[in-house]
Amino acid sequence: TSPVYGSLPNANPVKVLAVINKALVMGASMDSAALKKGVLAHASAIGHVDSKGMIPLPDYTAINAAIGHMVASVPKNQVIDVFNAAGDVVRKEEVGAYMKSLVNSGDAEAAYKAFWEFKDV
Repeated sequence: TSPVYGSLPNANPVKVLAVINKALVMGASMDSAALKKGVLAHASAIGHVDSKGMIPLPDYTAINAAIGHMVASVPKNQVIDVFNAAGDVVRKEEVGAYMKSLVNSGDAEAAYKAFWEFKDV
């Protein structure tokens, strides 16, 4: 497992709380129907976890689509607020490079491009 998900070395606790605050504000603004679809997609996927801790592609696809619609349901400025607050805590260039080093570079680029295309769906 990677420690990148469970710790923020040298992070300022006040700045971390600011990220949490912005994320909670954004979450409270999400469309309830989109949020429900996200919850149901996650619940379904949990029920399909295999012996390796993996979920089937359709569940993964449903989760990502639901998250996209949840994020798209809030005002753009709230999404940007979360992004900017997180940028004050996480050294984007280091985390991004580290995360990208864990996978095939071409796959990472394709996923990034697909995310930006999905936002307009």
